[in-house]
Amino acid sequence: MIEGKNFSNQIVPSEIDTEYKDCNFSHSNCLTVLGQKVGHRIFPDDDTPRTFIDCNMTNCEPPPGSIIMKANGQHTGPTIVERMIVVNTELVEIDGEQIEVKDYVDRIHGHYYQGVYSYKTPIDIPREAK
Repeated sequence: MIEGKNFSNQIVPSEIDTEYKDCNFSHSNCLTVLGQKVGHRIFPDDDTPRTFIDCNMTNCEPPPGSIIMKANGQHTGPTIVERMIVVNTELVEIDGEQIEVKDYVDRIHGHYYQGVYSYKTPIDIPREAK
């Protein structure tokens, strides 16, 4: 078992096993495949089922048949999310200067649960710009 490792944004984890606990596999952004938002394959050329326990799996797709126990602190599977989408832009005048103000959201497209993606109408969660 591999425990407590950070594999974030890696195409293939630097350490390979069949069980992972408290590991981070997250990717900053999801992918668009045939017009649908999906996660990055954690092991692109390997369909060996694995067990993931309490792992961060945002924007990930585990191998088919994998067991996922509490991904991202939830009882569902990995979340598919686009981050920092601009949904509104307006000009505001402050002290005689025009300043562009943008509203951002994180858009949740679905969850990977029991081997398949479960999609609903995307949900926008407002966030503050950094």
